[in-house]
Amino acid sequence: MRHTSDTLWLEILETLGETAVNDIYLRQVSPRYLDKESFKVAVPSDYTQDEIQNRFLREITKVLADRISSECAFEIAVDASLAKTPDVDKTESTVKDTAPEPTGLNPNYVFDNFYVGQSNRICHATAYAASQDLGGEYNPLFIYGGVGLGKTHLLHAIGNLVQEENSKRKVLYVTSETFMNEYIDSIMNRTSAQGFRSKYRTADLLLIDDIQFIQRKEGTQEEFFNTFNDLYLNSNQIVMTSDRSPSMLKNLEERLSSRFEWGMVAEIDKPNYELRLLILRQKCQDQGLDNISDEVLNYVAEIVTANIRELEGTLVSLKARASLMDEELTIDLARSVLRDTSTPTRDKSLRKVVTPESIQELVAEHFQLNSSDLTSTKRTKILVYPRQIAMYLCRELTQLSLIDIAEAFNRQNHRTITYACQQIENLLEDGETKNVIQLLTDELT
Repeated sequence: MRHTSDTLWLEILETLGETAVNDIYLRQVSPRYLDKESFKVAVPSDYTQDEIQNRFLREITKVLADRISSECAFEIAVDASLAKTPDVDKTESTVKDTAPEPTGLNPNYVFDNFYVGQSNRICHATAYAASQDLGGEYNPLFIYGGVGLGKTHLLHAIGNLVQEENSKRKVLYVTSETFMNEYIDSIMNRTSAQGFRSKYRTADLLLIDDIQFIQRKEGTQEEFFNTFNDLYLNSNQIVMTSDRSPSMLKNLEERLSSRFEWGMVAEIDKPNYELRLLILRQKCQDQGLDNISDEVLNYVAEIVTANIRELEGTLVSLKARASLMDEELTIDLARSVLRDTSTPTRDKSLRKVVTPESIQELVAEHFQLNSSDLTSTKRTKILVYPRQIAMYLCRELTQLSLIDIAEAFNRQNHRTITYACQQIENLLEDGETKNVIQLLTDELT
């Protein structure tokens, strides 16, 4: 049989099997030229070229040796024009030009009103840099941290700045739940499937909030995997937020979690005292609350440590109580409000002081061990789980650094604490472990 470049490429794919036929990178190959000495193809990007060479070159070379000759070389050239044609029909393109889709952005969330401190400085700088270089060094950008720390604010700030600087950019903000629901709708209504893919895969900037919620959603993960690949290969920017790092998303396909780490992973931490005080003062200024003394603000900043959202809520409570009771915003009023607030961060004088020693004693008692067993170097199975529970509780319930916690357990390396915490977090889906943590936490606090 006399081969052409096209028929030879199809034969190579069939020989390599189903994995190759469905591979996102091999599907971008455009056969160009064939003779006895070389088989030349083109791809749209350097990245695709590298992926094919690293993963398939040996197998393709073997097929060429069998079908053509052992001297036939496989050559891949980059042709950027192959990436210029989006997978949408002309009708949809026309609609896009005349009726832009809503972005989902909140115009109130911008970089100018994001409070920057030591705990979030890197996240803020990285988010701003990504907005200035879409598809560049920080693609994808993965921001993770606890609730109420400003992850969503940064997502909207990126989108708003991109829109402000170039209104023709297609920016799209959605939660992972919205993405999943629209994906399910597209399956139920086949006529909307192409519109769904066009909406997401042609975005210049895709902002996905709370990506952790696609865990265990196999179909949604598959669709997002393909969406991610299309955007990334076309150098379109992807920014995601999560409550945990990619490595901690255990119910996510490995091929997805590994892609989340391709660009930049940035953690946003709890605000330190200085940042909490700055936020309180700025909020007072914005709301015209010039009658709150520094003593009160210092007290609130010291006591309310969890997140920015709780700080704002405390300020609202103070304002409401003073207004309803026609009282001045004094330190006594602040103590009263925080005493009535059933949060873990209320006045430290009203709750037990949690220390590594108290945690070790309670955990040892719960598991019928000696507290010295938890700080020993023994690694018997009966000790490992309780010790990891104690390490996890130290991280969650004390203000100690990982290094300090390591010292409390006679460990030389804080990575031991990190590993232990990861192991317990992996088990929190299990009802028994979750109940143990809750029971011990209630007793300690």
